[in-house]
Amino acid sequence: MVMRVLLGEGPMDPESDIELKINFVEDGTSPARVFEIAARIIRAFEDLDRALLSSVDSTITTTLILEDVEKSSLKVFLRNALKQLDDQALKDLDWKPLVGQYLVKAKWLAISWLDRDVDKGEPAAIEDLTERLQELAKETDVRHIPDYPVINPARIAQPLDEIQRVKQLFRKGEGLVITLDKHDYQVDLGQVWMPSEHMSEVKGDRILSNTSDMLLVIKKPDFLGQSKWSFRHGKAIFNAPISDDEWLDRFHKGEFPLSPGDALMVRVRFTHVYGENGKLKESSQEIVKVLDVIKNAGPPADLFD
Repeated sequence: MVMRVLLGEGPMDPESDIELKINFVEDGTSPARVFEIAARIIRAFEDLDRALLSSVDSTITTTLILEDVEKSSLKVFLRNALKQLDDQALKDLDWKPLVGQYLVKAKWLAISWLDRDVDKGEPAAIEDLTERLQELAKETDVRHIPDYPVINPARIAQPLDEIQRVKQLFRKGEGLVITLDKHDYQVDLGQVWMPSEHMSEVKGDRILSNTSDMLLVIKKPDFLGQSKWSFRHGKAIFNAPISDDEWLDRFHKGEFPLSPGDALMVRVRFTHVYGENGKLKESSQEIVKVLDVIKNAGPPADLFD
């Protein structure tokens, strides 16, 4: 049985930039494991894209959007939506194709780098990888300046670690093929060493992030779209901006009228910045996806304060 996941930047069709082919053994058990594999690869690619974009332009962001699902061969279609903040340097440039190709080439470089033999205790030379990724970033020339920063090795090691963990979910006889820009790459599922465990001492801050699904009771919404929302999570106050533009647009058009006690099922990205001594310097959270609106989840906690 084959599960195909297509990712791209334009209209979704078989010409998509990225295609995941998951060859799995159909044994009559729950298919949840296969979908978990696909979901975790996609999230790892999203985190990898964010790390890669830090070397090009900090105002550019990307997210993978579900476009369609075909039942016939379990094809999941997604669109890689690139966007950027109001940056004058990019306003008059057709930068999306350049950055899109950079992300594709960089992924190919990263997944092939992971498939090397690395012995226990041997440095993985992740600095060589980040330098090669920096060269790819320079080739975009989107800012017309030579200064494209090297990606922090600790930052890129995190999504690469996740890709290696996902490999361990495959069973004997199964396989993973990743097609990038019409070129197939057969992933070596036997290479599961963790880049973070084969790193030399990293200078500078370490930036680590992860995502988690949460149910948050709305305390104070942001109707203007210029500040953070305020929620309650248990007895704790939870403040975070919502960056799910599609949901926000529908919310501001009145599709989701909110009442006291309503809650949101959301996907939250937590980001932590650590200094060289391991001390936490900065922490932030951002709601990257609104999964559902839960009506009347309970009376507002304020009533019992």
